[in-house]
Amino acid sequence: YKETENEPMIIRRAKAFEKVLKNMTIEIWDDELIVGNHGGNGRRSAPVFPEWGTYWLEKELDEILESRKQDRFIVPQKVKEDLKSIFPYWKGKTVYERYRAMLPEETKRIRDAYIFTRDLFERGGYGHAAYDTPKVLKVGFKGIKEEVQERLRKLEKTNAKDQEKRLFYEAVLITSDAAIHFAHRFSEKAKFLAKKETNEVRKRELEKIAEVCAWVPENPARDFWEAVQVAWFLQLLVQIESNGNSVSPGRLDQYLYPYFKKDLEEGRLTIEQAQELLDCFWLKLNEIIKVWDKEATRVHPGFPMTQDVTIGGQTPDGFDATNELSYLMLNAQEHIRLQNPQFTVRIHKNTPDDFLMRVAEVVRFGTGMPAMFGDEICIPAIIRTTGVPLDRARDYRIVGCAELTPRGLQGRANGAYFNVARVVDLALNDGVDRLTGEKIGLSTGDPTKFKTFNEVIDAVKKQMAYFIEHNVTNNLIVDMVQRELTPHVFLSSIIEGCIEKGRDITWGGSLYGVTPTQPVGMATAADSLTAVKKLVFDEKKLTMAELKEALDSNFEGVRGEEIRQMLLKAPKYGNDDDEADFMVKKFTDIFFDELEKHRDIDGRPYATLILTLGSTVPHGWRTGATADGRKAKTPVSDSMSPTNGADKNGPTAVLKSASKIDQIRTMQGNILNLKFNRSILEDERALRKFALMIRTYLVDLKGLEVQVNVVDSKTLRDAQKHPEKYKDLIIRVAGYSARFVELAKEMQDDIIARTEHEAL
Repeated sequence: YKETENEPMIIRRAKAFEKVLKNMTIEIWDDELIVGNHGGNGRRSAPVFPEWGTYWLEKELDEILESRKQDRFIVPQKVKEDLKSIFPYWKGKTVYERYRAMLPEETKRIRDAYIFTRDLFERGGYGHAAYDTPKVLKVGFKGIKEEVQERLRKLEKTNAKDQEKRLFYEAVLITSDAAIHFAHRFSEKAKFLAKKETNEVRKRELEKIAEVCAWVPENPARDFWEAVQVAWFLQLLVQIESNGNSVSPGRLDQYLYPYFKKDLEEGRLTIEQAQELLDCFWLKLNEIIKVWDKEATRVHPGFPMTQDVTIGGQTPDGFDATNELSYLMLNAQEHIRLQNPQFTVRIHKNTPDDFLMRVAEVVRFGTGMPAMFGDEICIPAIIRTTGVPLDRARDYRIVGCAELTPRGLQGRANGAYFNVARVVDLALNDGVDRLTGEKIGLSTGDPTKFKTFNEVIDAVKKQMAYFIEHNVTNNLIVDMVQRELTPHVFLSSIIEGCIEKGRDITWGGSLYGVTPTQPVGMATAADSLTAVKKLVFDEKKLTMAELKEALDSNFEGVRGEEIRQMLLKAPKYGNDDDEADFMVKKFTDIFFDELEKHRDIDGRPYATLILTLGSTVPHGWRTGATADGRKAKTPVSDSMSPTNGADKNGPTAVLKSASKIDQIRTMQGNILNLKFNRSILEDERALRKFALMIRTYLVDLKGLEVQVNVVDSKTLRDAQKHPEKYKDLIIRVAGYSARFVELAKEMQDDIIARTEHEAL
């Protein structure tokens, strides 16, 4: 950055990327076949990205990184000294500082009250994209350079917009050359190691690695090994450019299949060799790790990178896409069983039964993967919001946890973790925060004077509109700053639309786009409204004054526990109870209606992603007692799942309740967690029933997503006491899986408290 201070920012970003790739330490680890390292301090080490924010590093570097409850890092003394030496240069230059300086005071007040947070985007890179692997496989960066050079030749020198394109194209040429040179460094390293190697098998492997990296990603892939190496280089390079997460390889069983099939037919590859390469790729994905601030680790506990590999589903012309690689990738998940990749299976009405049974077998291993998505609703949801053609919609990939991403779409997730449980509570308290007494929301009326439930709903709508408007304002400022300071040049070069338009993704370069906002505490909010309607207005067992007093005192008053028990016994979402489920649909429609009124910085739609990650805990800390019977400062409900312990009627009731939500409006996806005791899926008959239940929900009931933890609470509690015995215990958190022992106790407790189904 110091070397390029007088140059355009997009060129500076490209040159910074180039210099990092030329000078970073490279490693080829023992026995690996797919190569390329993220950090130089061991296989699980994290680069640092000061351009997005250093304020938190200055606070946390000496102590908190190594001693904090969540996502600890060992920081060598030399690294600490190096980082401290650059803090003065970055003072006042980072994304976070610019964003905070530009934020309107009222929006800043609401953001700091933690009604919503855009979290990492406020101080980190975008990520959240599925790059165009097929294009790079087909033409290589040599082909991309040729395309860019041809477009450069056609620009008009006197046209202002063409001059902007020129800068973008010149930056792409820099990053393309840097990517090619980076691969060549690994080729030279492999040659060097091969000369010293005495084991003949490993020597031949290193010679092959040298040959592969000398050819790709510069040129089109010629065989399966090269194609897998391209997929890894693309993932790695995007991660090195920025500290965004949720960078996803996409539908690898489709992209890699032509190379696999050709090699198999021509005798260059065996099934066993292909499986080993995929297993190596699965391992490499677990090397990607990022270091974030303490606030972010509460929302994203357990080092989630959510690098999603999607398999199954349909071809662009509507036929079943399952192939041999789909099965080999399920095998890879069985073999490796780590937290990465975030692994997804698409299910539709023509998904083969034997494939779905194999999916169920892998789910039974207990890593919380694969997550299962339903094409029957995902494809219409994509078309409804984005207007993409049907063939593109059928070719969607999952990005990150749950983001439905057709070819050419870049979603600016997240648009916020937005605490809807707190919005409802503010509507029940005239905009006053129940914990602090601060006036955070609008004055929507003294709730003790409400005569009808419609007045409650009107207050909720007004509070929702107010906070969503400020959320959109916050997002606009973030996006303005990201455009100015951190164009994502390399990522843009492999996102469809950017080269065609001559525009970076931060400037709307992708063909399509959305910004999703994520409601947190959905069941908490809806169940609160159900209880108010039933107990106060329908049955008149409580007055609003009595309810307010109980909530203000966190149920500690004379009638506090009595009132709490009344609230807990009110109908709850997740039990196939029409009264409770009607309220969930009504409430989510209020959220959808308000959010969909807005457009993002590029004039593209706002969409919903019902996903909380670990934010149930920190948002719960900031939320007072709620009218569903939840106590103050305890976690709010997770994603689209029922409140922990509220679902009493088994898993099918949960699925039927969820199906009543208008899921076509959750275009960027949703997360529905189920937890099964390990014992109930042990025999073949039970596993077949499980597979049929999944098919019924995703196909017949048109559910969008479901994911399953297969573990018993006894094991989880023992893991809390004896973490050294459970280092390989992988658990589903929200839209991702993590090592259970790397989660903070509050998050572990939240997972343990989820309903554990013991029957199908």
